[in-house]
Amino acid sequence: MANTPTIKELNAFLVTAKTLNFTQAAQALNITQGAVSRQIIALENRLNVTLFSRHARGLALTEKGHQFLPLVEKALNQLQHAVAAVTSDKQKITLKAPSCITPWLLPKLMTFQQRFPDIDVELTSAINHNVDFSTEAFSAAICYQSPTNSKRLNSQLLFEEVLAPMCAPHLLGEHTTPLTIEQLSQFTWLHATPNKSDWQLWLQQHHSEQVSATNNQHFATLDLAVSASIQGFGIAVGDITLAEQDILSGRLVLPLPSTVASGKGYYLLCPHENMTDSMTRLFEWLNRDSDPSAS
Repeated sequence: MANTPTIKELNAFLVTAKTLNFTQAAQALNITQGAVSRQIIALENRLNVTLFSRHARGLALTEKGHQFLPLVEKALNQLQHAVAAVTSDKQKITLKAPSCITPWLLPKLMTFQQRFPDIDVELTSAINHNVDFSTEAFSAAICYQSPTNSKRLNSQLLFEEVLAPMCAPHLLGEHTTPLTIEQLSQFTWLHATPNKSDWQLWLQQHHSEQVSATNNQHFATLDLAVSASIQGFGIAVGDITLAEQDILSGRLVLPLPSTVASGKGYYLLCPHENMTDSMTRLFEWLNRDSDPSAS
């Protein structure tokens, strides 16, 4: 059985595997290039495995190196979680969430931390809507997805996605609502996806797939598309839960108030091994039907 590698050796392997360059790895680790090389050699000797192919053009991971990399990332992430849990005075939850859900999520997190001041929730906002807990050091994540069953994850539906066209009230000018679908096509349509799936899904609900807009504008995320609609650049198909405050305040109106469920939703996910008492409290809090500021 191979001897257990040291943390220094594993860190040297991880950084070198990502840079494939001893010089860059040395700079990242704040040690000499020779020290990095010696740690890699010591690791390979300890495991009796060649992890890197060395050639004139630089480094490349061997097949064994490719197999070893995600295992090392997962092990070091788990070790970081363990150290943080033992050394921190506060119970900490690191939460990843898509940027579009932030307006809905932040008020709930603020009241959660007021209710449980001993639990520190560190929120990371991201454009992508998924997570890989084996390589990303998050306690939990909110993901936009279809219903799934996973044996290794706790999953809780926060809310289903329900879509409707929405725009700034001044965009409609003299038009009186509700508009017809043909009238909607006279405006610029704002899309959160390159394939226009947001509008296509809504049009299918009304058996009007043949209707299209003369002008279309594409954005990288849903929140950018809805933000553009608030500024009067066109009509976006947005989620009515995420846009609730903008609709209530009058910044957005529904020119044709007909909705369609996309079949997807926003789910709070957490690996079973991360389900601490603090995490259970967060799951229960975000699932509350009542005002989250209530005690």
